[in-house]
Amino acid sequence: MAAAVSVRPVLDQRAKQWLAGLAIAAALAAVTAMTYAAGGTRTVLPHLFYVPIMLAAARFGFRGGIAAAIAATLLCGPVMPLEVAAGEPQVLAGWLSRGVFFLTIGSLAGGMLRSRGRSYERELTAEFQREMRLAETDPLRADPSVEQRIRAVLDEGLFHPVFQPVYSLPDGQLIGVEALSRFTSSPQQPPDVWFAEAASVGLGTELELAAITRAIADSAALPAGVALAVNCSPSTLTDPRFHQLVASHPRRCVTVEVTEHAVVDDYGHLARVLDQLRRSGVRLAVDDVGAGISSLRHIVRLAPDIIKLDISLTQHVNDDPIRRVLADCLIQFAHRTGSTLVAEGIEDEADLATWRELGASAVQGYLMGRPGPLPAPQQSQVIARRRAETRSPT
Repeated sequence: MAAAVSVRPVLDQRAKQWLAGLAIAAALAAVTAMTYAAGGTRTVLPHLFYVPIMLAAARFGFRGGIAAAIAATLLCGPVMPLEVAAGEPQVLAGWLSRGVFFLTIGSLAGGMLRSRGRSYERELTAEFQREMRLAETDPLRADPSVEQRIRAVLDEGLFHPVFQPVYSLPDGQLIGVEALSRFTSSPQQPPDVWFAEAASVGLGTELELAAITRAIADSAALPAGVALAVNCSPSTLTDPRFHQLVASHPRRCVTVEVTEHAVVDDYGHLARVLDQLRRSGVRLAVDDVGAGISSLRHIVRLAPDIIKLDISLTQHVNDDPIRRVLADCLIQFAHRTGSTLVAEGIEDEADLATWRELGASAVQGYLMGRPGPLPAPQQSQVIARRRAETRSPT
């Protein structure tokens, strides 16, 4: 049932495409019949072919406009007499010159519509980024008491980290932990709301640095080969204080996670900063991959060491053929680029088995361990048991 529900939007979209194509074909046929009935191409009716050409460009873009123009050229060319009553055929130069006009209109209409669409997309992106920056820096948009609450959290240390384990899928060994913040101050609200409020009053970097500092301190007992993953916005990544913090703990293997929702204004500058951090042993993970377009852009522009798939993609993937295909593509991409692929949000053994079959590198989720204090088990009992069951004779 889940597969049918997920596939239906794709089928509906394809049906609409076919219906639009049939409507344009019908329009071409109708104009052809009208031109023939009116006496041939000597009349003014061949100009009506511009209508289906423009419709095709509007619906299918540049290629649609060109395809309709070629069809109109053929329909209004060698298969259409110059004068029906006398049976006088068209001369080659006549219908070819008409075809050139058809192709010109089709290509111009398609190109202009495509350019307009790209311009509109750029405007939306720029507007979204402006709103995000304004929300992060304009204290007037926030409740006046927000800054006071955030400063109290920072001054009194009203937060602490918990750690969720990440296990290697092939052997079940602990390869990392992700530090997640928990707040003990009022009001009771999720951690992402606290960080968003801090950003809205210009204290986002301060709160992130404080959380990362506490996470590094509380993870001192982690084995040397186990990575500590911390969530980090681009503004914090480029802050000199973060670089100093990492440099002051050279033995701690740190992974910084940039989320799907992080707005990157200058990928070139961020990539150069990440190169410096990588030379000091820091690794980059792109989090929430599959939740939106931004995460894919982060992957292409930043070449992460770790790709973490969002829970919306990792759960019940066996029930959805489209998500399974997407998951397989991302795994192949990770393998070919040398990235480690982590499936997040694994909560049942069916999903665990599926991601093992697909070839994911590692897993994270409630099935393997909930966020909590350290130490974390060095091996996942769930993965070890499934591995033993797979090896045992039937």
